[in-house]
Amino acid sequence: MSVKVDPSLMKDLKAFGLKDANKCFHCGNCTATCPLSTSENPFPRKFMKYVQMGLKDRLLRSPEPWLCYYCGDCSDTCPRGADPGEAMMVMRRYLTSLYDWTGFARRFYTSEKFEILAVTLVGILVGLALVIFRASNPNMEHAHLNSVWPAPAI
Repeated sequence: MSVKVDPSLMKDLKAFGLKDANKCFHCGNCTATCPLSTSENPFPRKFMKYVQMGLKDRLLRSPEPWLCYYCGDCSDTCPRGADPGEAMMVMRRYLTSLYDWTGFARRFYTSEKFEILAVTLVGILVGLALVIFRASNPNMEHAHLNSVWPAPAI
């Protein structure tokens, strides 16, 4: 089995927010504290190695980045401050952008302006939907806040 190295992987991940992956020297503290890590699967250390070595194909084939629930134990115990928990989040953002055929995920995760625009647009659409729903149901009964909670609690 041949191993294909992608030297641009680290650069690509930096666009998605990766900061300190080069600080990792594979001491294993993250793996020792991770509740998902087993003796057969050194999680998340294995993925820090994939990033540093540019092993994009292995990252793409692996389901483990999606298993991490970012408890933060790995980042808390890292003596070098490499923040492996955040690195796992960055890997998920990157993988999402690769699977997204529209290209919106890449823009959303790499452009602050696009992120603000997208969140604002969703807020406007939700507000518009509420106005349309309200207009189509003018005789709808209203629930008052004090009918759910007693007035002193509000």
